[in-house]
Amino acid sequence: MSVLNENTIIGASGAGTGDYEIEQSLRFNDDDTSYLTRTPSAASNRKTWTWSGWVKRGNLGGTRMPLFDAYQSSSGTMTQMMFTNTDILQFYTSIGGIDYSYETLAVFRDPSAWYHIVVVLNTVSSTQQDRFIVYVNGERQANANQYGALDLDVVTYINSTEPHNIGKASDQSYFADGYMGEVNFIDGQALTPDSFGETGIYGEWKPIAYDGTYGTNGFYLPFEQDYTVEGFSTVTYEGKGVGQYIGGTGFSPSLTWIKARNQTYDHHLFDVIRGPLNRISSNSTSAESSMTNSLTAFNTDGFTLGDTAQVNLNNGEFVAWNWDMGGTTASNTSGSITSSVRANTAYGQSIVSYTGTGSAATIGHGLASAPEFWLVKNRSVVKNWAVGTTQIPATNWMQLEQTGGSDSGTTVWNSTYPSTSSINIGTATVTNASGQDYIAYCWHSVTGYSKFGSYSGNGSSTGPVVTTGFNPAFVMIKRSSSTGGWIMLDNTRSAGPNPINHKLQADDSGAEDVDTSWNISFLSNGFQLGSNHVWMNASGSTYIYAAFADTREYAYWYDQSGNNNDWTSEGGLTESDVMVDSPTNNFATFNPIHDDTTGTSTEVFSQGNLRVGESGTGWSNIFGSQGMPSGKWYWEAYMVGSGTVDCIIGIAKTNWHRGTDGGIDTAGAYSIYTASDGNLYSFNSGSSTNEGSGVAFTWGDILQVAYDADTGKLWFGKNNTWLFSGNPSTGSTPKMTVGASDTGNMLPAWSQYHAANAWAVNFGSDSSFSGVKTPQGNQDSNDIGDFFYAPPTGFLSLCTKSLPDVDVIPSEHFNTVLYTGNGANRSISGVGFGSAPDFVWIKNRSSGNGHQLLDVVRGATKHLSSNTDQAQSTAVTGLTSFDSDGFSLGTATGVNTNGDGFVAWNWKAGGSASTLTTGTIDSVVSANPSAGFSIVKYVGNNTANATIAHGLSQTPTFIITKNMTNSAYWATYLFNDANKKYYINASSSDAATWITPASALITLVQTNANNVNESGSSYINYCFHSVDGHSRVGQYTGNGNSDGTFVNCGFRPKYVLIRRNLDAFWNIFDTERGPYNMINNVLWANGGDAETVSANWNIDLLSNGFKQRGTHDYMNDNGETFFFIAFAETPFKFSNAR
Repeated sequence: MSVLNENTIIGASGAGTGDYEIEQSLRFNDDDTSYLTRTPSAASNRKTWTWSGWVKRGNLGGTRMPLFDAYQSSSGTMTQMMFTNTDILQFYTSIGGIDYSYETLAVFRDPSAWYHIVVVLNTVSSTQQDRFIVYVNGERQANANQYGALDLDVVTYINSTEPHNIGKASDQSYFADGYMGEVNFIDGQALTPDSFGETGIYGEWKPIAYDGTYGTNGFYLPFEQDYTVEGFSTVTYEGKGVGQYIGGTGFSPSLTWIKARNQTYDHHLFDVIRGPLNRISSNSTSAESSMTNSLTAFNTDGFTLGDTAQVNLNNGEFVAWNWDMGGTTASNTSGSITSSVRANTAYGQSIVSYTGTGSAATIGHGLASAPEFWLVKNRSVVKNWAVGTTQIPATNWMQLEQTGGSDSGTTVWNSTYPSTSSINIGTATVTNASGQDYIAYCWHSVTGYSKFGSYSGNGSSTGPVVTTGFNPAFVMIKRSSSTGGWIMLDNTRSAGPNPINHKLQADDSGAEDVDTSWNISFLSNGFQLGSNHVWMNASGSTYIYAAFADTREYAYWYDQSGNNNDWTSEGGLTESDVMVDSPTNNFATFNPIHDDTTGTSTEVFSQGNLRVGESGTGWSNIFGSQGMPSGKWYWEAYMVGSGTVDCIIGIAKTNWHRGTDGGIDTAGAYSIYTASDGNLYSFNSGSSTNEGSGVAFTWGDILQVAYDADTGKLWFGKNNTWLFSGNPSTGSTPKMTVGASDTGNMLPAWSQYHAANAWAVNFGSDSSFSGVKTPQGNQDSNDIGDFFYAPPTGFLSLCTKSLPDVDVIPSEHFNTVLYTGNGANRSISGVGFGSAPDFVWIKNRSSGNGHQLLDVVRGATKHLSSNTDQAQSTAVTGLTSFDSDGFSLGTATGVNTNGDGFVAWNWKAGGSASTLTTGTIDSVVSANPSAGFSIVKYVGNNTANATIAHGLSQTPTFIITKNMTNSAYWATYLFNDANKKYYINASSSDAATWITPASALITLVQTNANNVNESGSSYINYCFHSVDGHSRVGQYTGNGNSDGTFVNCGFRPKYVLIRRNLDAFWNIFDTERGPYNMINNVLWANGGDAETVSANWNIDLLSNGFKQRGTHDYMNDNGETFFFIAFAETPFKFSNAR
């Protein structure tokens, strides 16, 4: 994430709905071993609590994703909540030698959207099953595997004084991978999801603001980052061993002081006057030296590092203290020696550079008041640091790299304190050797920000209270009256409740020491010593200190409940991990479950699925998680790999399949490819052109893609230059134009071949490309996103806020209702259309009764069965009427067998039918054009190429036809094989073209065919076409693998019908019969069998489509083509992960 020049959060605008907004999240990358930790200072309610958080998954399967954890290391026991390596949610606690575990029946492996998870512990409940409850997206989850049922009044480690972690499982060192947002922990209350969310109009579960109390150890982590910090800030980061950007300082630092926390490395001080790479060390007398690939740049909100281990060791933990010393370096003549000064007069701090003369002199410091604390270092030769402070005599000085106390040195400061305009220097070589260069850092106290003073120790663990006038963020303490180290403590490395005790020493290269010997409490008005260590609090000793406030109001580790139960960031978390990807604006990522790799899948996803590498050699094809139904879209990809370049970038149809080993270069794919021969090739739906080497891309390039889904125009750019003379802003000179039938059916796509190949993508959520580039903060035309380069005019981030408005509320046009038969006249309600359903398809789930298809055009009681070729019949005790919110039933066993389970799939057409006369045969039609569905009845005339009107505004792509008068197969028209007539209730097909649909009419090509145009026979047609966000008619290619084909529908399906082109099995799945993944209970439209449950039929219905998890030939035969039609539960613009 980045900041704009105005220091505003990117992505915060563009909501416009009035709904509650979550504007950011925190990204966890398990490879970085990143997590948040906090140890409560006092135990609270260990029997009753509620945890609520929004989660977007990264890595799936094979590893665990811990959410919340408390661990007692002495006994090796813990309380944990996590996704397991089988993608279920587990709650586990072990205490007093007894283990308890709850695991959900549902699996959660949807990485393209957000889950809302609520975990409730309430062991004081008299009802055993209510002592532990998990809710996902507002729905209570059934427990699958359970052992050690929670006894009454059992306590857990949550709310104990043991370390608590977010994103880490302490016992086995598993780390979270993905995103978390809006984490609330309520101490002492057992709440329901309604405290944190509500159902939206599209059926989605969406966040609301929690407005209750939190209890003693409760906390609220919105993961916000304050971008208006002034004066001083501390950041921690994890080294990567490669160049990276470190942000979150809140200003452009002028002085940055870096120390490795877990390594014995020198301190490194960099400043803007001496320039990047030029370091001095506080624990060394060494002269200034240039450190190659160290701190390479100071940036707007941080700094950039090279790969030097001393500041960026891979997996090393580092702290950087940063000061804003003003914005301009100016010549200063206030002293007898002219100096170069960078001064921040408002915060009383400056950097001063000068050259010594060897004679007593004065040096202008640029501040409005006299410095009270100043550091001077000879840059030219090996010399001690000289430390001056008004807390010791002007005749004395101290040395930063040594532990000694105050020493006499009249020639250091010329026995004179600084004035309001200058500091005094004598003839000592540590401050004024002739011709040698010096750097000085000067500070004076500023009310509410900084304080430089002294105190006397009392030798007690209840030490003296030192008043600063503010809550410190950083304190450096030195015993001035005797030996003692320069102790450095801050509330970033040691966040959360007091005491602060993560000690580093300015005079020592040692790693961070965490010990009660260094206990100090930061108070609202100062600090209190909590140790009697002689370096901090020996009785009668004098100590000097420098204290700074951090003026940020919030940071991603800050508790904002009002309890100040702050957390400590560990591992690789940085400001770059505060993401604009959120539950209320879900950004696209790579989709790790959409794999079109012919051989063994070798992709390795990381950084919240914004980076993909390879673990082996062979073509991998990778796709974005969000489609582009209409509108203009822009994204960037940074080439972060190495070695031979064999990489492709472009777009591909949502159902694109390579078939043989290779990249996105065949029909349905539009891309550019830099090959191992150094040339760039363009692929226009299978047509290849060698563009030469002049436009080829390589490692370190940032590639740009702009796609207009309304016109099909596609542009490619490199390093902020649009290739091939293109100009997306004006719409001119696209490299390619996608075919009209595919324009709204495309996904971002990539290919790579070699083990060292890797991409980092930015759809608008992270222009730092996971911290390896300095973020630039460019936004799209809706003021959303964080791009490295400015998007072309009119082009948008690929996120849910930018997706087009949804014209159809799916639940008002299709719904599934379950009921249990009672053998008596009854009404079934809950369809939810606000009017009667127009087409009802009923199936007995428990017994082998046939399907019952009834519609408003033919009339209630008139039924057909999809699993037989029989003509229409009348059942006066079947479905007897279509009612305002459902339908009425009689006693017929086909629809109401006592005790049997039934499913009814319901569609809304247009209500009462009307006659359309625009065809050569009149048709009686009930049509719902907005939902892409109509019911059409006509009488055949045995005339070739007769036409009938279908009542829709687009060409139907799936048509079901049945002869009502005579026995005949159910015939279907499938868009993907228009030259065949497929039968629902027979395994055969007819290769002859039988109908040809168009935008207004259907042409009946065949004559005297009893299933299409037999003279005098009455026919019923059910006509469908795709509607964005509501329905999708499509096809996919099976892979025969349990890691099966993913199909992007652009919505969260509620119903899916699948047919292999080779046979007659029409497989039906829905979310009412299968309320959670995996779904494996199938009904067949072509058979009257009862519902079958088998792992062969495993399928996941997800936020943006469905994925095959079974291997049955009828659903996932390798290399075979499958037709499907799906109806939405929720459009992807609003959908939750499933």
